[in-house]
Amino acid sequence: MHSSLRRSLAVGTTAALTLTGLIASAPGAGAASEANATKAANFLVRNLPAAGDGAAASMTAALGLATTGDCSYAPAARTLVKQIEKNAKSYLYPSKKLNQARAANMAITVTALGLNPKKFAGYNLISLVTKSLPKNGQVGASKSAFSQSLGLIALKRADATIPVTLLTNLLGQQGDNGAFGYEWDNKFNADPDTTAMGILALKAIGQLKPQQDAATDWAKDAQKPAGYWENYSPVDSTALLGSALGSGTQVTKAKEWLSTVQQSDGGFPNSLDEGTASDVTATANAMYLITGKSLLDVSLNLGKCPKSPPSLPKASTSCTGVWVVVNRGNGQETVRCATKYSNGLAALKSAGYSIKTTSTNFGPFLCQVQGYPSKCTSTANTFWGYWTAKQNEDGSWGKWTESPIGASQSKPAKGVAEGWIYGPWLDGAQPELTAPPKAYTASPTPTISGTAKVGKTLTAAAGSWAPQPDSLGYQWYRSGKAISKATKSTYKLTKSDAKKKITVKVTAKKDGYETLAKTSKATGKVAK
Repeated sequence: MHSSLRRSLAVGTTAALTLTGLIASAPGAGAASEANATKAANFLVRNLPAAGDGAAASMTAALGLATTGDCSYAPAARTLVKQIEKNAKSYLYPSKKLNQARAANMAITVTALGLNPKKFAGYNLISLVTKSLPKNGQVGASKSAFSQSLGLIALKRADATIPVTLLTNLLGQQGDNGAFGYEWDNKFNADPDTTAMGILALKAIGQLKPQQDAATDWAKDAQKPAGYWENYSPVDSTALLGSALGSGTQVTKAKEWLSTVQQSDGGFPNSLDEGTASDVTATANAMYLITGKSLLDVSLNLGKCPKSPPSLPKASTSCTGVWVVVNRGNGQETVRCATKYSNGLAALKSAGYSIKTTSTNFGPFLCQVQGYPSKCTSTANTFWGYWTAKQNEDGSWGKWTESPIGASQSKPAKGVAEGWIYGPWLDGAQPELTAPPKAYTASPTPTISGTAKVGKTLTAAAGSWAPQPDSLGYQWYRSGKAISKATKSTYKLTKSDAKKKITVKVTAKKDGYETLAKTSKATGKVAK
């Protein structure tokens, strides 16, 4: 049975039936033993490094997003590129001295993003990789197989000439046990991260199978029974070394382990200590293993990606129809009001969102909302989920419930909320959908006291609201037209009001609640 259909049956036969020929919430099919790339990428987008964090942080996050190959993440990647350009000089020339390894790292990032490493931020990064190298071909400020591998990979990806000294230097740093690592306390220390980079460099060069096999054998022996490689950051090391190996039993075990440490926010911790928060670097590196990419082939060509999708419409502050919440899954969310809601799709359109659909084996599915994602596609693991929520008697909102029927068949009732979120099937977990504003339990119609005669003063009484609003605004009207500057709770009648009827509108505002306006009954005609 197709996995999508299995998931549909799990939420009821009605859902399974509506999958045929109807736009529905398409339950995903990702195996339980797989970490989810969309959740991880969305974590990165929601937690992008700032320019002040430096070029290295921006490059790490950009490469993580590039592993998806998905133009939906191009806007975030472009932001990171600007930050890398801004910090290029200080990164490439720490202490005013060129670091060739950093040039290689930047060249790999720039190449992966479809940009020209020979013309980036005013630098030819490829020439910098080999500029002023010592006779032994050491890349970077100190002896390091990690840096050496960066240099080889950068040159290979740019189709540049590779000096033989770079390769012989790397091979000279491979331990007798096959691993790559570093010298410390007068002894060789094997290191998973460095071995991962060494394997990738050997793969890039090719024709060095004995050395590559030796490094691979060490990696297999060093893997923990649980599936990870122990190091200062197990997620980073496991992701890098697993992606370098590419395939096999060890990689399968590594992926399975990685799925067990992905956190509810989609990110990954840099420590196995309980309670450790998700970390941007660990999450970005985890993306290599999740997507099956490595520094050799990670690619997101920004030049071929369309412009950023339209922004989501501005949020509504009140609603007399159906609330519609849309979350792109990457932190971009808005709450709107639909006045037409014959079905879920009608509500989505009425709330001001543009939509597109695509055909699947089960019929058409919603695939784009407001131009997101960049391509109109639906997959078993990533789609627009359709949820509903009802308001409680106290004005708050109940939990979101995944709709058991397709949006084109649903019939939202006035006052309810529907939610759309892009991402993987949540398997019963609550979606990251913001609840619409709460409602007042008491919102009385204002009253007007005083004599309706020119020269007299009318007073508006807002009544007893529950809960008490943070502020009450007033606007007086003359025969339905707003009176300029008449925005206090009292209003002195003028000659212009003669023979006209007066009303007042009271607008209540409170943090977390809808902005609600109530209009009084009209006075009699104002006497002269």
